[in-house]
Amino acid sequence: MHDLIMMLPGRFIFDELEPMPENEAVETIFKYSQIYDIPVTEETVYMIAAISEGNPFYISSLFKSQYPNMDIASKDGLVKTLNFETLNKRGIIRNTWMEYVSSAFSKVNDKSAKQIVLYLSKNRNIEITREEIKNKILPEMNDNELEKKLKALVKCDIICQGQTNFDYHGVRDNIFDKVFRGVYQKEIESFDEKEISNEYDEMLKYYKANFHKLLGKMNQIKGAYAEFLIIRQLNYGAKRNNDQLSEITENLPEDFQFVDYESVWCYHAFPVHKRELKIDILAKTNEKEYTIIGEVKNREKNKFSKIEAEKFHKKMEELIELEQISKSLGFVFSLNGFTKEAIEFMKMKGLAWSENEKWMG
Repeated sequence: MHDLIMMLPGRFIFDELEPMPENEAVETIFKYSQIYDIPVTEETVYMIAAISEGNPFYISSLFKSQYPNMDIASKDGLVKTLNFETLNKRGIIRNTWMEYVSSAFSKVNDKSAKQIVLYLSKNRNIEITREEIKNKILPEMNDNELEKKLKALVKCDIICQGQTNFDYHGVRDNIFDKVFRGVYQKEIESFDEKEISNEYDEMLKYYKANFHKLLGKMNQIKGAYAEFLIIRQLNYGAKRNNDQLSEITENLPEDFQFVDYESVWCYHAFPVHKRELKIDILAKTNEKEYTIIGEVKNREKNKFSKIEAEKFHKKMEELIELEQISKSLGFVFSLNGFTKEAIEFMKMKGLAWSENEKWMG
């Protein structure tokens, strides 16, 4: 970029390619997995997207890594691959960054330049003034010499200019500072390479916990959406679609018919001296017909278990007593199916069930 500015006439309008947003990074990782036939999991895909911060170079380098027996389908395997790419001389990430670093240090090839990069990398999330750099790490250097070194490092993209010409910050990504430390920190201060491995491990633990937190929220939303679709089905088309709904529902009583229900909603109550009672679906009708009391599980893993069936049956009995329901049918929808023990229990208790997605319209 510097050469172009010096050689070509006219002004340039500078623009930068921002890192990919998370959804695009995730899609990119899955596509690399297919192209290179390298297994990943949803969990490690999220970790790679997070630690790479959407940087396509880091993502591609992990898939092209020469690390023996590479495994990025587990957290521990991903840590080992990152360590290799960061610290090993055969690492694509390390070698590429060292090209930039060598270019800078060929102009300012001394320990002080490395001290500057190390200091800014350690504090990469804040802007630091030239005065602070001078006072903290290079008090003996005059301002003109320090400014020349800083400008050379900026031109080579291994530190960044801040809001003013007086401010600087380190490259703001999760990997560069570790590459730099792995090569140069021992020259400046005591350093154990295990520090980098431990940092990667802690970062991935955090991303893993965050992934499962987001997954839990997503499952709640998916469950609420399935409840909404089934409530709408019962509210607006149950009687008209009686034959279809009966066909895709197991263990219905012989005299059961879907009807026009007086009200269909998610039941939520706080009985006195009892725990909170929440039922996914309550479709009420007159005393002659069956009121439906429903449980909905819209998840891709884990079948509906006997323990869950027992808990639902207990809640159902509490609701019947609380609302004085004379005629009722318990119904469970589980998109991922049921365990054998759960089905046996539901048969014994007279509960109906379905795993047919047509229930969601």
